[in-house]
Amino acid sequence: MDITINDNRNVYVVSDIHNYADGFKRLLKKIQFNENDLLIIDGDIFDRGDKPVELYFEILKYPNIQVIQGNHDVWVARQIIEQFGHRKTGEYISYNTVAIMEKRLTPVDMLRLAEWIQEKPYYINLTINGMKYQIAHAQTFLTPERMFDKRKIYMGDGHYEYFIRGMEEHEQFISVVGHTVTDNRRIWVSPSGRTIRIDCGAGYKCYGKEGTLGAIRLNDMKEFYIN
Repeated sequence: MDITINDNRNVYVVSDIHNYADGFKRLLKKIQFNENDLLIIDGDIFDRGDKPVELYFEILKYPNIQVIQGNHDVWVARQIIEQFGHRKTGEYISYNTVAIMEKRLTPVDMLRLAEWIQEKPYYINLTINGMKYQIAHAQTFLTPERMFDKRKIYMGDGHYEYFIRGMEEHEQFISVVGHTVTDNRRIWVSPSGRTIRIDCGAGYKCYGKEGTLGAIRLNDMKEFYIN
């Protein structure tokens, strides 16, 4: 998906919310999110936390929130389709999201959720007043549209460990990714500024571990955190 912005609207990116609905709602208030802004959720909406329904419905309120598929979202959709649509769509790892949601949503609504997930892109090529970014859950690529194995975009390829250390960067755009928690639970920007990692560990708060929900405003690189 390509998005081009040639005005002064604010563009925020957050990733790896992991069912942390309360934190996400507080984040929207903290950034004073409004109808003129754009918020991109860079994958892993679901799993681990205990409020997937609340988070899902909160996201649906905003037409100016764009969602990218992360591996946990892919897995949730596949599990739903297997359980409620009675067909296989690929391997998945089952966490807690489907078990929680099926207690409150009808089978039709569950299948609608799976369809909603699968309609989302695996990456966004974003241009803000001439500045180019590629936003993907795990790893960026020069020609992701040509890749048969989309799993590399939301899980990473054989060079992933080099990529997340800023050792394999692209001259054509700035990469913004989540998927792997940063060492200090804060947004990490490589020395060149061409790799930005934004998974700050919110998904591990439910296990009693340290983590924050981090977002970045790409217009001025300002960072926002919710504990």
